[in-house]
Amino acid sequence: MTITLTVSEVRKALHQAAGRTPSGDGSPSTALLGTIFHRVVGELLRDDSSSNLESLVRNLEPELSDWQKAVVEHTYDQLLGPMLTSHSASLRENGEQVLDLWTAIQDVVQWLAELWWQITEKGTKTVSQSDWFWVERQVVLDLQQPNWSEPVALLGQTDAVLRMPHSDAWCVLEWKLGQTSPVIDLAQACLYHLMINGTNPARSSSALAVVSFLPSRQESLFQSHQIVNAQATLMNLIGRTAGVIGESATRSASTSAESNSKSTVAVSSEQRADRSIPATPVNIPSVTTTSAKPAISVNPTKNSSSGPSSEWLTETRDKMLRALRRFGAPCREIKQPAIGPTFVRFFLFPESGIRQGKVLTAAAELQLHMGLAAEPILSTIEGAIAVDLANPNRRAIPFSELLPQLPAVDGLLGCPKVPVGVDLNGNLIWCDLAVVSPHLLVVGTPGSGKSQWLRAAVASLMKTNTPETLQLLLIDPKQNAFPFTADSPFLRQPVVVPGNEQDVSEVLAELVEIMVERNAMLAESRSASLADHVRKTGVPLPRIICICDEYADLIAGNKSEKQAIEHQFQRIAQVGRAAGIHLILATQQPRTQILSPSIRSLIDCRVVLRVSTALESRVALESSGAERLLGRGDLLFKSIGTERLQGAWLPEEEESFALEAALA
Repeated sequence: MTITLTVSEVRKALHQAAGRTPSGDGSPSTALLGTIFHRVVGELLRDDSSSNLESLVRNLEPELSDWQKAVVEHTYDQLLGPMLTSHSASLRENGEQVLDLWTAIQDVVQWLAELWWQITEKGTKTVSQSDWFWVERQVVLDLQQPNWSEPVALLGQTDAVLRMPHSDAWCVLEWKLGQTSPVIDLAQACLYHLMINGTNPARSSSALAVVSFLPSRQESLFQSHQIVNAQATLMNLIGRTAGVIGESATRSASTSAESNSKSTVAVSSEQRADRSIPATPVNIPSVTTTSAKPAISVNPTKNSSSGPSSEWLTETRDKMLRALRRFGAPCREIKQPAIGPTFVRFFLFPESGIRQGKVLTAAAELQLHMGLAAEPILSTIEGAIAVDLANPNRRAIPFSELLPQLPAVDGLLGCPKVPVGVDLNGNLIWCDLAVVSPHLLVVGTPGSGKSQWLRAAVASLMKTNTPETLQLLLIDPKQNAFPFTADSPFLRQPVVVPGNEQDVSEVLAELVEIMVERNAMLAESRSASLADHVRKTGVPLPRIICICDEYADLIAGNKSEKQAIEHQFQRIAQVGRAAGIHLILATQQPRTQILSPSIRSLIDCRVVLRVSTALESRVALESSGAERLLGRGDLLFKSIGTERLQGAWLPEEEESFALEAALA
């Protein structure tokens, strides 16, 4: 049986072997900036993009400075600027990192414009960008070595492949937004060299460039003969990572490759020497320090025993692959399906020469040829294509099943985490209002599970806090969302019902006054946040979480009342994080008339359950897909990326338990 291994898994093994961790601090904001960086560069290089280099400079005078200026301006106005605006809430406290991102993007844009200027012979020659740049190229390489117990299929995609001007050499460009290591640079160059040219050195004449931005550009150019010398060690690493090579074979392979793996390789920088880092001696790390582990690990949820049969999985997979081949987008399955309580996820990878984009458009074809009730949801996850199909033995997740994963109560700082849902591994995914996003927008039609999600969120907040660390301000226009909280000491005041002798605008104005007072208090104590202030004083100060179940009904009054309420919510969304004041706004109607552009930009973290149309999905999620969710807690969580989860529900018999547990 062929073992499937992804480039991402090999990269992780390379870093482990070198005793390093991947670049970046691992924070959500750092991951988001890296995603933005890759998206911007991809738009410039893709031949089907309206923002690619070829289209941007087509009508310009052949002056390099004009080209660079035009591309930089377009990149900010049409690409980077809108992306930063849509994520402004998440990046509000990352000003320095955003400036570094802009510096890096300016550098890469000017560099690419210069390359295109050279390719077009200073603008005098008409060429096609697709002849020079390959972006997100899918690569499938079948490998076999004498000391391997099974063959290995290596799957991945390159960020960009460039044919160098005035040369037959091709370069792999891997965009990095963080510190790199010469050791890892050479090893990854060797990896991409292998994927593009195979294991036959006679086929190889390509140079490979590793380009990093820190935020200024640094590049290392490795010639093919430098990389081939390290290939034996890389193959050994691949075999160990895939689990197809034993310890004795590993020692033998390591010994035979030792002279190559430890030999000094000079980094060549003849081309663009003025822009490259100095030549540096590097060593490929010995893979004997890498622990052997299976390339694929399947971690089904605790409830997978109620999942589909193996016969159903096999039959469904075969139908899917036949349908894709008929559609002209043949794929292979690269790992076992992941079984969740609501859906089953199949992991596919396009065969060589097939773009991911073509496979992602096959939802209607799959529905037709597989006899599905609705189009499946297709997405990309770590380079693979995920196809989500309804679990024929679906089950719900009651709130009581979340209890083992809830954090212990902290009587001083409390817990600002809101449970979003359970992933395919059975792990509870959180939205930390103090770290990830200070506010949440929750969307879902009747029957989607929106109200149940809100009840489970309230129950969890009460279970993980005390009345000294948390106050809830609940706004319930329909008067039926939070009945179990009526006597709760967590309530800042009785549940607010608009029109029931309660002016919502006045309630929110009071909350704004508290926010202003708290921010002044933080300035006086020189504290960056509520948690920082509490640590300094040792006295708990409750976070205030305002939860509104039906935002559309709340602003359905006259124009002046609507504007007053929206204005108060906007003020809280803008500066409430540091003061420990947070919003969770929910609506059944994700329309632009309800969710204004300012509200959507200030609250960019979304919990989107099933909606009625693709248009509503795009308003709520900035993409379609939520209209194909299965209801009853099936949701898409949009934070840094978008993840499909199953939300919990709070059965009536557990309502009193949740309240009692919170007071215990």
